[in-house]
Amino acid sequence: MTELRALDLAKLERELAYYRRECNDLGARLLRLQEEQSQAFREARRSRTVAKLIREAHRLSDLCATPEELGASMLEVIVENTLCDRAAFARHEPSPTSPDLFRVTHAIGFGSDAPAEFATVPAAPAFFLTTARSVIESPAYELTGILRMPYVLWAYDRASGHALILGNHSEANVSRPFESGDQELVEGALSVYIDVLARKQSEIELRIAKATAEEASALRARFIATLSHELRTPLNAIIGFSDMMLPGSSYRLTAHQHAEYAQQINESGRLLLELINDILDYSSLAKVAPQLSLVWCRAETLLGASARELSALAMQNDVRLEVRRGEPGLEIKVDQLRFRQVMNNLISNAVKFTGAGGSVTVSARQRPDGAAELLVRDTGVGMRAEDIPRALEPFQQIDGGHSRSFPGTGLGLPIAKGLVEAHGGTLRIVSAPGEGTAVTIMLPESVVRIAELPPAEPGAA
Repeated sequence: MTELRALDLAKLERELAYYRRECNDLGARLLRLQEEQSQAFREARRSRTVAKLIREAHRLSDLCATPEELGASMLEVIVENTLCDRAAFARHEPSPTSPDLFRVTHAIGFGSDAPAEFATVPAAPAFFLTTARSVIESPAYELTGILRMPYVLWAYDRASGHALILGNHSEANVSRPFESGDQELVEGALSVYIDVLARKQSEIELRIAKATAEEASALRARFIATLSHELRTPLNAIIGFSDMMLPGSSYRLTAHQHAEYAQQINESGRLLLELINDILDYSSLAKVAPQLSLVWCRAETLLGASARELSALAMQNDVRLEVRRGEPGLEIKVDQLRFRQVMNNLISNAVKFTGAGGSVTVSARQRPDGAAELLVRDTGVGMRAEDIPRALEPFQQIDGGHSRSFPGTGLGLPIAKGLVEAHGGTLRIVSAPGEGTAVTIMLPESVVRIAELPPAEPGAA
């Protein structure tokens, strides 16, 4: 009986061992099936993600106005489809002290915890990832520090300098661990971003070039229209009066008429010379700054010289021209010839647009911050605030058309503005219709000083 019970027990143990082996084998096959399914899922997800990124990227390129908007939108698509916690775009921006410096241009998933703007990645690899078995040493240390996450997936395009890094908190989910097979995913996403970014930048450059070409075309049209109008009047006078004065002319001119017509020809010739000088001055503005001969000169003396030069024009127009006395020792470091040209343009403009009985005042002072302020104010016709930018454009006049009241090329203010900026200053205009115009020149503190005046002689008043 005992032997029979022992035989039954041995049989049961053999059957139990058999079923245990079968169960273990079934479990192993199930794990392999799960791993194969997970791998197939990851591969399918990679293919779908890259395909979707390509579709979304071109759609975003049409919707986003700037490369900055494009980068942020692309990251949202990448994070949504790669199931990662954080992501960032970075660009290689080496400096003399740090050749391995990367600047984080866009980031997502940080919330209020903003990422570091710069990161140093020595010998940045083209592809890198970290897993639970990765040794945390360079470059893993630097790359995990960018997103402040232990598991990262990195791709870097050396030609463009752009990089993409994805990050996860954990490897727990079978759909989220990073592996070498994800190289196609991260590099594909980065390539799509680089391609669309280049397209967007080219589009912006093309738009700027188109606007520049249209502006140049409009400027050329204004130049031709202005020049033809300004040349026609003096040339007609020169040709007409000279024909009448030629020997053998049918006109019998008196001595007085000869003198009068010669004066008209002279004035027309001077007007043409002034026109050509304005055009040459404007065309050479870009080369002015390196050629300036800067010297210290008394501001009061400079303004007074320009006012005396234009006093005849003011008297002719019945305009009172006044130089208000400022700080006697105020000096500015400028190119005297060029700055006299600035003041002459501003004062002559003010006189021209001020009616009979009006006034033009010129003054200079040092501001509390040390800068110099030179002011030309008139009581003339003035202009609307929206017309001021037009007045600063070349070959542009507020009173446009061939029947405009005030002749000229419209280069006075643009030349003055360009010369002031070449001196490191700024030119500002404040005006209102019927209330006159105030043009202010601001020169920085570095070219302003108060010089000591020589002691007054004994007995001087």
